[in-house]
Amino acid sequence: MAEAKKKYHCERCKKTMSETKFYTYRNGEKVELCKDCLAAHVDTFDPETFVWILEKMDVPYIPSVWNTLRDRAYMQDPKKRGGPAVLGKYLAQMKLKQWVDKETGQPYTWADTERVRAMVEVPEETSPEDKAEDEARQQEIQQMYENGSISEAEYKTLMPVPAQVENNVAFDFPGAEPAGDDAFDSQYMSEDALPDPAADLTDEDKIYLAMKWGRLYKPNEWVALEKNYNEMMSSFDIQDADSINTLILQCKTNLKMNQALDCGDIDGYQKLSRVSDTLRKSAKFTAAQNKDKDNEHIDCVGVLVATCERLGGFIPNDLVDFKEDMIDKSIKDTRQYLYNLVTKDLGFGQQIENYLKKIQLEHDNMKKEVSDDEEEEDELTDENIIKHYERIEKEKELDSQIDEHSNAYERKDDDEWL
Repeated sequence: MAEAKKKYHCERCKKTMSETKFYTYRNGEKVELCKDCLAAHVDTFDPETFVWILEKMDVPYIPSVWNTLRDRAYMQDPKKRGGPAVLGKYLAQMKLKQWVDKETGQPYTWADTERVRAMVEVPEETSPEDKAEDEARQQEIQQMYENGSISEAEYKTLMPVPAQVENNVAFDFPGAEPAGDDAFDSQYMSEDALPDPAADLTDEDKIYLAMKWGRLYKPNEWVALEKNYNEMMSSFDIQDADSINTLILQCKTNLKMNQALDCGDIDGYQKLSRVSDTLRKSAKFTAAQNKDKDNEHIDCVGVLVATCERLGGFIPNDLVDFKEDMIDKSIKDTRQYLYNLVTKDLGFGQQIENYLKKIQLEHDNMKKEVSDDEEEEDELTDENIIKHYERIEKEKELDSQIDEHSNAYERKDDDEWL
């Protein structure tokens, strides 16, 4: 059985996550911050933003190794610039055998930075003429790219990555805005330019929303949650406390799901999407549920009575003022006919009595036949068959007489009623 992974708490985001979300010190202890928080402000082109992390992790800083990993991540996605990814790959690279001191058998540490750099990065003397030639070549390539003589892919291949960043045209076409620190955000509207949806919230509103949704959400997230909640309440018939609690969880899941999708966390979005589907189906918060409710109609007397009771109960006849139509007269005639059929003796009593006598007679004959068979133990004769059929004919005549008698009573009563 696989051993369960331990959980650790991040001091920055205040979340408890699996041990795989944290880097490990050389002594085996986990870093106080999770991987995302630790590399939140890493700029792969600015050593001042990540050198302190390498010192904290006690690994040497080798610019050539870092730049190689940085350039690969940068070429894959220039907009993200690979901060967390580069840091993670660099720390993993420092665990390889090539970065172990052969004399002591121990991995190189932060204190060995200068010594390792001296061994790995042998400085090459560049003459002023070669340097000037390289600069001229770079300017020529950049000029060709800006004029459209070469494609962006060819430009990125010929021009070194640091030179692309320095010239601010690494992934911009001619005429585009310069790719400075905020170049990637220039195509989006900043949060400062948007109106604050929570600006009109009073202190009472904030207390209410904090009690309802929790204190870990921002005011604008409270507004989004409340908006989703009210829309769901108006779309579905939600009355009981269990459905309301499920709706609150659904609103929170929907918010986190959209945030995961917006930040490109496809794996997290898929997991939250499955949770959302489970919550919606368990509480029947689906469009099909609303469609079934819209198609409900009264198809029996019980539903009709329940509807009348729910909408105010029975309406007395003296309060109903309308002209009767053919349906009302038919209902009245049917009611009168059933009343006469039940309250007046139209031969039903005699029919029931004759039917009971007939059943008793058949029962006695069957008993008699069985007893005769047991006593005589003879085979069935022609005389017995003839007697049996004669008895059946007599019973049929008796039944026809009873039916004629009943029909005569019915015709007589109908004539009197008309």
